Amino acid sequence: MKLIDYAIVGSGLCSFIATLKEKNSTVLTKLDYNSASVFRVLNFYEFNNPGGNTNIWGAYVNLFRFKRYLNLNKDFKKFYASNKYFSISKISNNKNFKNVGYIQNIKSKKIFRLNSTFFKNKINFDLKKIIIRKNFIYLYSKKKSYRVKKLNLCIGNYGLLKVLKDSGIVKDHDIISYEDSLIKYSLNIFPDFKKYYIIPMSIRQIIEKLVYKSHIYRENENNFNIFIQAISNKKKIFKMRTCDLFSSNKSFHRGMTTNHIANLKINNESLDKFIKKHTKRIIINCSGTIPKYIPGSISQDLIYNTFKNS
Repeated sequence: MKLIDYAIVGSGLCSFIATLKEKNSTVLTKLDYNSASVFRVLNFYEFNNPGGNTNIWGAYVNLFRFKRYLNLNKDFKKFYASNKYFSISKISNNKNFKNVGYIQNIKSKKIFRLNSTFFKNKINFDLKKIIIRKNFIYLYSKKKSYRVKKLNLCIGNYGLLKVLKDSGIVKDHDIISYEDSLIKYSLNIFPDFKKYYIIPMSIRQIIEKLVYKSHIYRENENNFNIFIQAISNKKKIFKMRTCDLFSSNKSFHRGMTTNHIANLKINNESLDKFIKKHTKRIIINCSGTIPKYIPGSISQDLIYNTFKNS
């Protein structure tokens, strides 16, 4: 069984940031596009393809929060300034949306999209189960297995819970809870910035949001929009047994809920605290590790938290 010193599992934004921070890491990721799929249940929406959910959302960034992280952490500021892959750009010249930005590819100047070429030292691997031992973590797919000293799980919330359940770490009657909220669309007439995080959207972008398709920005498209996307500041708390989550066949429309699950807890313990009770060799980076619901973009928090924790 091959030994890996530092393994990163995932194919989305968190795993990409982790690879930039830990250059000697090995990335275990799903590279087979033919078997890729979108999985949805309740508020969980996960794109199981290279790039992950990063490649279907608008790559939105809350510029106020991102600048605060740059000022808060000198190492993070240096990391962002020296990276050759992405920059943060404002989405509109309209002063009402001065804090709404998106992740931009430095070379192409287009919206940032990930593919397998962004990941170096990668292995095609679809994680199914882990076994925790004192000195190592054992990882299993259907055909492969690895022994790792340190593991960084950068996979979707539902996929993470599924792996933990199939590994016997999370039990059927454990209580899963998380925070999320709702989205609405309206005319750009006296938007309520106190109750909602407001994003300008063209008709084309709204149609893309309401059907399964990736966002693409066009120059000046969001400067004079007559429509907006309004994300509620009011959070909703969801709570259920693990067995009920995995037996559910209900889902919410991807365009009407944020799918930005935050404050994911198991038996009222945060993911970090829960996993540290079992081992200190595992790091978790996903939206569920964000400690509270954030209206609007969470990309800036995923980038910062992954850099800080990896």
